[in-house]
Amino acid sequence: MTSLEPPIFDNYRDWLDHQKMPKGKKAALIAAMRLFSESGFDGTSTVQVAKEAGISQATIFKYFHTKQDLLMAIVQPVLEHFFPTYRDEFFGGIAKRKTLTEIVHFIVTDRYHFIKSNEQAVKIIAVEMMTNAEMRQTFAKVVASEDFNFLHELVQFFYDTGELRDDIDAAGLIRVIAGQMVVYIIQGNYVPALLHGEQEDLEMITNQIVRTLKK
Repeated sequence: MTSLEPPIFDNYRDWLDHQKMPKGKKAALIAAMRLFSESGFDGTSTVQVAKEAGISQATIFKYFHTKQDLLMAIVQPVLEHFFPTYRDEFFGGIAKRKTLTEIVHFIVTDRYHFIKSNEQAVKIIAVEMMTNAEMRQTFAKVVASEDFNFLHELVQFFYDTGELRDDIDAAGLIRVIAGQMVVYIIQGNYVPALLHGEQEDLEMITNQIVRTLKK
């Protein structure tokens, strides 16, 4: 991170405010994030992004060689701070919890609030992960950072409780937790009538994950 960045990334828009970059580039990122989240990556043209941002299409391609580059400039910082870059505060919070239920509840609640603060970007990630190979590759690289084995450290907290099923590995753990969170976000965007209320829903998600992971 640069010295201009806040120490903890909570919100992509706040992060952008601390970045030293041309106004046109920032405007393109903000406009693209809104349009990609509303209409989808494939359903949004760079002409539409330029109009929304109040800049020319040539300005977009001055800073981003392709529309895909524009997409990755939005989602990569969010992915990086969703996982390893956020690790000190995140793992510090987990370390204070001793049971599997407490750990799951902390992760669900903590990451849900991060998701809500970055809802547009996370919505883009959730949708594009299904069809965009580069997105999946970026996700895999971030999770398996060479300088810090995020998954190994995370799963160790669960093993230390003595409550985790023996057949659940790190990849399975992420699938169970992330799967519940992603489905909840999609429901909130497309079928909000299925939701009961934030606190009740997070408790329900926690219980569902615990039932899957616990011996």
